[in-house]
Amino acid sequence: MKEINIQHYKKKYFIKEEDLEDLRAVGSQLETEFRTTFDSFYAYVDEAIPLDLGYKNQTMGLIRQVEKELWLDIVAARYNEQFISSSYNFGHYFAQTGVPLEVHNELLFRLFEAFYQAYKRKGLNTGARVQTISRMSRTVLDIISEVHNSFMQSQLEEQNEALRELSTPVAQIAENVLLLPLVGFIDSKRAKDMMESMLSNIAEQQAKVFILDISGVAIVDTAVANHLIKMTKASRLMGCHCIISGVSGPIAQTIVELGIQIDEIDTRGSMRDALAAALNRNL
Repeated sequence: MKEINIQHYKKKYFIKEEDLEDLRAVGSQLETEFRTTFDSFYAYVDEAIPLDLGYKNQTMGLIRQVEKELWLDIVAARYNEQFISSSYNFGHYFAQTGVPLEVHNELLFRLFEAFYQAYKRKGLNTGARVQTISRMSRTVLDIISEVHNSFMQSQLEEQNEALRELSTPVAQIAENVLLLPLVGFIDSKRAKDMMESMLSNIAEQQAKVFILDISGVAIVDTAVANHLIKMTKASRLMGCHCIISGVSGPIAQTIVELGIQIDEIDTRGSMRDALAAALNRNL
């Protein structure tokens, strides 16, 4: 958890100490509204959220456990470091249990609406108090959205990393012979990952021949062709011969039209031909 500077949040959400004091001053008048407030909130949740959603019981169970603390946060105007920390904790909980962002935003909006109704029933809903409660709720909603977005970004990065690892699956198919089958599109990021994976595996396996199979590559343009040439040259510097297999008619035509010096690369039409050539070189 990052260090919390409560003054930062007060300034950001225009929350003044005198406004918090005003909420505290009338807090005791709301004691009889506690149960009604949460019962009305739970009634809304039961009606609005389908029972078959797996996170419903978990989420409502958590809120029931901390309802007294939530109540005091508002009626006692506890806008402090603990309030901010609890908001982050809620955000992490919602994110990890898979509650959609729009759902937990709606839940919290309805909860704060229930608080507003409590003040209204007691005739305490002045414009200043409503505004302060609204700003406190905005703080919570923004923090939870921040945590949710950060969590989703982290998940996306982990998935992308897993996909990158899957997209560069170097396999040893014979002694001193490695194979990297390429599938899909190749951009600069993926090309960099492929280069690193290739050179790392050549060094680790002490490979003498490296086969790059491009039969599954969607498009071979100037950028892709240059990436392939760089890979063959880099492997040569490490004492490893690189063979490019899966060169179809259209790909061969593209390479010629691009003016690439074909004597710089060793190509084969199929992986079988490439493997035969690799084994012959490895004898």
